[in-house]
Amino acid sequence: MNAAVKLPTQGTPDTNTRIRAGIGRYRAWSRHGNAVLATQVLAVQALQTARLRRTHHSLLADQRFAPITEFFLNDIYTGLELDELAREIEKALPVATRLLPDSVMRTAAIAVEANALTGELDEAVAQDLLTHGVDAPTDVDLIASYRRLDQIEARHTQMHLLRELGLGLDRYVRSRLITATFKMSKGPAHMAGLAGLYDFMGTGFAVMKPMKSVAGFLDVFLGRETRILDRLAQGASDPFAVDDDEPSA
Repeated sequence: MNAAVKLPTQGTPDTNTRIRAGIGRYRAWSRHGNAVLATQVLAVQALQTARLRRTHHSLLADQRFAPITEFFLNDIYTGLELDELAREIEKALPVATRLLPDSVMRTAAIAVEANALTGELDEAVAQDLLTHGVDAPTDVDLIASYRRLDQIEARHTQMHLLRELGLGLDRYVRSRLITATFKMSKGPAHMAGLAGLYDFMGTGFAVMKPMKSVAGFLDVFLGRETRILDRLAQGASDPFAVDDDEPSA
């Protein structure tokens, strides 16, 4: 006899708590109300984005990996719009947990947590640079700040969250039941004011669906980032040096 299909469950208190905690961390960013710090954070993020595009140029140039690489760079690593998402969640989290499967909400919680941590790390770098009189930072300034702040452990945590997020999205997009439930909830989710959250998850599903598995991409992308962290910790003169490895098929 075939096992009964288990329907997606509604959001759990743990999931809701994790999302609210991530939003709380976002609300605590010092750049809110501090225009000078906010401008410096943007400068730091622009430098980091340029570096990420150099580091992952081969992924961006490969049609198999370009969409998911852009998703990681623009929607996850540096770009999830937490301001809009915070307003949505504060108003409609109970609705979200009723509309969307808990598996999807857990992955959304990881996304919020990863971006909250990324924002904290970027803000710390921006503040450190301002403290040292740097208002137009370069890669050299970034490297010096990373080392002064000793963010290696926290950035390894960031890598772990990004892997967890990528694998979560990949796992759920392979489930016909979860995919069907997610698609059916589009209209109600948008009507409830959850367009940002829904569209973020939808983009992740869309870029991962054509891939056999996201694991190979994550190994390359996060592997390169981890090696940069290792070189930073080891005092390498050029920790941002681009690796020559190519993604596997």
